[in-house]
Amino acid sequence: MNILMTTFATASVSAALALSVQAQETITYSGWLGTEELNKPLISNFQEQFKAETGADLVVVDTQYSEALNQATVTTLAGNPADALHLVAGWVPAMQEMGGLEPLNDYFTEEQLATIPEALLSSVRIDDKIYALPWAPGPVLPHFNRNLMIEAGLDPENPPQTWPEFKDAIMKICALPDKNGGKVYGIALRTDQSPNSALWTIPIIYGHGGDIQTDGTIDINTPENVAAFEWLQDIAEAGCTPAGNGFSGSRNVFAQGNAGFILEGPWGRGMVKTMSGDKMTVAPDGDVWVMEMPKAPNGTRRTIGNSHEIAISSLSENKELTAKFLELLIFNEANTSMYYGVNGQLPTGSLPLLKTGEIGDDDYAQIFVNALSYIHDNPWKNAKFNAVMSQIAPEMQNIVAGNDVEPALAAADEAVKRLLSRN
Repeated sequence: MNILMTTFATASVSAALALSVQAQETITYSGWLGTEELNKPLISNFQEQFKAETGADLVVVDTQYSEALNQATVTTLAGNPADALHLVAGWVPAMQEMGGLEPLNDYFTEEQLATIPEALLSSVRIDDKIYALPWAPGPVLPHFNRNLMIEAGLDPENPPQTWPEFKDAIMKICALPDKNGGKVYGIALRTDQSPNSALWTIPIIYGHGGDIQTDGTIDINTPENVAAFEWLQDIAEAGCTPAGNGFSGSRNVFAQGNAGFILEGPWGRGMVKTMSGDKMTVAPDGDVWVMEMPKAPNGTRRTIGNSHEIAISSLSENKELTAKFLELLIFNEANTSMYYGVNGQLPTGSLPLLKTGEIGDDDYAQIFVNALSYIHDNPWKNAKFNAVMSQIAPEMQNIVAGNDVEPALAAADEAVKRLLSRN
């Protein structure tokens, strides 16, 4: 009997150990990388390398970008999220507030984290803890049509350096005759009534010395912000940006060759190539090129970003193993080089890797790398940021339609205060 009990106990311990080992042999990644066909080789490479270095399997849960935040939220509340979560920087505060993210400080060395620009880390740092690693940084910068600049008597080798110069260039291009069967606009801005279009006004606000918050308090109706929205209104009233376009409409106008400028991230090169049907090239001497964000009155540059992030779920049972996966993504030169080769985008937030090899030799990429020093992925680190943008959007449309700027911004302030006063 004792032998049977001992055998049973030993078998139970062995089974428990086997289950423990099995649990550590697999981690899951949930995100949209594999939802695009061109990224399939990347996924396979990550899985093979992860297996070779850890002996563990990487299971990929394909999740469309449009569903990723909802998927991460629902699975976290249900207690069964993926180990590694693909997010964008703006989602990190909401996921952290609900307790869904693991602080990463103890999983990576100080030397590793020091290779990531502070501007990127600050957007995902809350109470001195880092909750995600920048995977595909996305500073938003003006792209310009070199051909239209030349036709308007402007020098594409010396693009605008200040916001008044920027406005002057926009107006001059807007005065050109119709092209490709349609009007030529100075710039293709996002002006529909959406939180995304409200977000895309923040670089204009920064460029006029303003901000949307002061010490964590939302404050829209300031002299600097009034000047920013007057800049926007002047362009809209002159008919120098299409009316009511979102991101898709603005991109179509630019890709058709009918806009002088557009604000886009490092994905702009691929976007122009695809949407123009290979008719437009993005190169220093091509049809389209990119410039630094114009300077604010105090001489500084600031912009927003849409950086992809990779995070560890706080509910993961394999946090150390998942951290190894994150390390392969962010700090491994072979992987980051392959990502860049497939996507042509910035493949990591680690600065030394962004300045070496083909990435370091890519003039287009390096303009965005330089912008990592002044990127603001989270203009307001708060779970309600998107909701705040939804309150600003209607007043932005009122301004674009010609209504007085200061009363509209005052109304936006009141709407935001009401929103934030609710539990």
